[in-house]
Amino acid sequence: MQKKVFKAALVFIIIVAVIFAGYKWWSGNNSSNKTLAQTSSIARVIRGDLEVVLKGSGTLEPKDQDTINLKVEGTVKKVYFQEGSTVKKGDLLYELEDPQLDISLQKAQLAIAQAKINLDEALKQKGKSVIYAPEDGVVKSLNVKQGDSVNQNTVLATTLNQNKTKVRAPFNSAQLKNIRPGQKAEVLFLDSLYSVEGKVTKVDGVATPTVTGARYYYVTVEMDGNYYVEGENRLTQVYIITGDGKEQGLEQVPVEPLDTVEIKPEISSKVKEVYIDEGDTVKKGQKLFSLDEEDIDSNIEKQQLALQQAELDLQSRLKDKGNLLVYAPIDGTIIEQNVREGDLIKLSTGSSSSSEPAAVIVDYSKMQVVLSIDELDINKVELGMPVKITSDAVPGEVFEGKVENIADEGKSQNNVATFDVTVTMDKTPKLKAGMTVDAELTVAKKQNVLMLPIAAIQQQNGKSYVIPVRSENSGAQGNTGKNNKNGNSGNYSNNGNNNNNNNNGSRRFSMNMIEVKTGINNDEYIEIVSGLNEGDMVLMPASSSSGSSIRRNGFMGPIPMGGEPRR
Repeated sequence: MQKKVFKAALVFIIIVAVIFAGYKWWSGNNSSNKTLAQTSSIARVIRGDLEVVLKGSGTLEPKDQDTINLKVEGTVKKVYFQEGSTVKKGDLLYELEDPQLDISLQKAQLAIAQAKINLDEALKQKGKSVIYAPEDGVVKSLNVKQGDSVNQNTVLATTLNQNKTKVRAPFNSAQLKNIRPGQKAEVLFLDSLYSVEGKVTKVDGVATPTVTGARYYYVTVEMDGNYYVEGENRLTQVYIITGDGKEQGLEQVPVEPLDTVEIKPEISSKVKEVYIDEGDTVKKGQKLFSLDEEDIDSNIEKQQLALQQAELDLQSRLKDKGNLLVYAPIDGTIIEQNVREGDLIKLSTGSSSSSEPAAVIVDYSKMQVVLSIDELDINKVELGMPVKITSDAVPGEVFEGKVENIADEGKSQNNVATFDVTVTMDKTPKLKAGMTVDAELTVAKKQNVLMLPIAAIQQQNGKSYVIPVRSENSGAQGNTGKNNKNGNSGNYSNNGNNNNNNNNGSRRFSMNMIEVKTGINNDEYIEIVSGLNEGDMVLMPASSSSGSSIRRNGFMGPIPMGGEPRR
């Protein structure tokens, strides 16, 4: 009997324990779902207009400001504007004078003229490095060889002209009155009594005295042909044909070669090549010698550099001359004026301008503010983009500006890069330089799009997900309705526990996530391109404490616990 009672009691205890364990399991599971529901809220997909706005602030400054520095020494002769004056770009502000500068300018001009002469002479020398035969002839002597150093007095070779012959006949002063260069002459060779026609080429104007005391004037007659025989004395009688008849030479004279030509260089150098030998017959213009051009080229380069230096010096003097007149570089107002008429201007040591600025000009017609834009957003900003500008100093008013410049290089701080964006605006009396202003740039705008609060989006592996929520009145029929893979609205189940897992008795949510495609977003909302329909509801965690977080486009979104998202 006692054994039966003991067995019955044991069975009862086991049954109670099983029931208690099952209750605890069900209670714990249901409590977990309730806790998740209680710590979360529900967001609905809505339709509306979405704007992406970048905000920044900065100090308003004039767009253009310039400092006037005097760049030459001298005396201030005239001041044309005073502090507070409004000037236009190109207005004459100051006139300086410096007599020494005029003298320096003249010296620089003379230096250029001399440098050009020197260079021309050097270039002419290069053309004189090749020596040609001045006339037809025969090389009588060759005096140099390759490698010899020569100068302008060196006789390189001598030649005889064999195509012409000459005689020099004496006449008295009475005869000379009828004789002129260019007249014809007859030359009678006495050894053969053969006459040759010639031409008067020269008439001496100075008499030559003889041993007898007579004074002769010599007339040179040239004849075509080689009648000279070296070593022989061939005598001739000369007759000059004038308008009054023939004038006979007073003495018999020998035949002479026309010229013995000495070949000399025009420059100093070394003989590079010799193209002739003694006894050679040469023609006029034939190449006889060539001289080394190394020294010539070096001299040309030296003279070219000297000319360049002189030209640079002149440019510097002309620039200084131009700097005696100082003009306004921009339109604006003179807010600082530091020189007066009669002031002596001295340049700072080691500087190309005066130590103190002569004036400061500010253009208030255009104002600007420089904004720092995050590297994640800088590619959204475009030149000319409109900007809304506000200031706490002028509450309730909005001013218009536009993007004038976008920096090509960013500035890094704490591993985050920002880029300077310059915004300009027209001057307004209410906003003054130095005020702090706020700026808003609308970088994206879409109308009539689906959107959700950005906190409802979960990020995983570079994709976007949401936790869908269904209505209680959708029925406890499990996976029925429009529960599809793309996450369109419909009935969602929690793994078949459709009768127990509800949120305050009105909503059911899936523990699995569905993927959605997103578009633009601002700080609050994000565009839903696909995956949800208008009116669909999703779970929006109240905080990210239930899971890890990752950064997305500058925002933090929670990753819920509970397994892989549904695909």
